[in-house]
Amino acid sequence: MSEWLAVDPYDLCEGLEKYVRSNIPHKDTPLHDFETQISGCNCQTMCTEACLCNARFGPNYSTNHKILPELLTVSSVKPIFECNSHCSCHKTCVNRLVQFGVGIKMEVFTSEAKGHGLRTLEDIPSFSFVCEYAGEVLSDKEAQKRIDCLTQEDMNYLFVLKEHYSSGTVNTCVDPKYIGNIGRYMNHSCDPNLIMVPVRVDNNVPKLALFSRCDIPANQELCYDYSGQSDDRNCTEVDEGTRKPCLCLSSNCRGYLPFDPHILE
Repeated sequence: MSEWLAVDPYDLCEGLEKYVRSNIPHKDTPLHDFETQISGCNCQTMCTEACLCNARFGPNYSTNHKILPELLTVSSVKPIFECNSHCSCHKTCVNRLVQFGVGIKMEVFTSEAKGHGLRTLEDIPSFSFVCEYAGEVLSDKEAQKRIDCLTQEDMNYLFVLKEHYSSGTVNTCVDPKYIGNIGRYMNHSCDPNLIMVPVRVDNNVPKLALFSRCDIPANQELCYDYSGQSDDRNCTEVDEGTRKPCLCLSSNCRGYLPFDPHILE
C-alpha cells in the first residue's frame, strides 16, 4: 500500500533529505534491535486468541481493524505485537494493521500561525490507524547531542519513547528532521485527536503508531500531544524565554509546547 499525499513532501520543508515510510537506524545506532526477528505464529488463515502472537499479551484489534479502545488510554501498559513476516497467517489477518502503512488520504498545508500542518481529506472513524511517526532511530548519545544543539529558532522533531521494564528503562529516540515521513508535519495539541501507541512487528524497535481518539471529519487538522500524554515533568525547569508558545487554542492549553531537555537523564 502506498502513501497518499496531496503535495510532494520534498517541496514543503527545507532540511528533509529523504522520505521514508518507516523507521531506519541512524549510522551510529546499534543494529541489534533491528536485526533480532520476533518469532511468528503457525496459523493457516486467520489468527485466533490462542495463537502465538495473541497469546503473548492478548488481542490488539477488533475484527474491523480498529485498535481496541482500552489500548488508547494513558494508563494502558499492554505491549502490542502484530503478526509479522515469519507468521504463516493470511495478510488479511486481524492482527496486521500498522505494518501496511498509511491508507488515509491526507495533505500537508500551511497556516499563517503554525507553519506546516497535516490534515485529513476524508472522514476518519475513531480508533483507526492514521500513520506512523517515522524517522531516524538514534542512540541516546546522538539524541542528546541534537537536543543540546537546538536553538530557539530550530524546529524540534525528536520524540523519545520511554518504556519501563523490571530491568530498567529503554529509550527509543526517533527524529524525522532530516529523514522522515508524513508524521513530521503534524502539529501539537494539548487536546489532540490522535494518540501515539508503540507497535512492534518484525523486531524490537517499536513503530510509533498514531490512532484516532475520536471521529475526525474530513479537512480537520491532525494533531497529537508532543509530550506523549505525559505530565511534561520538567517544563518548570526550563526558562520560559527559551520555550515556544503553544498555538493549539484548546481550552486546556498548557501555554507552551512540551519540551524536556532532561528526557534522556
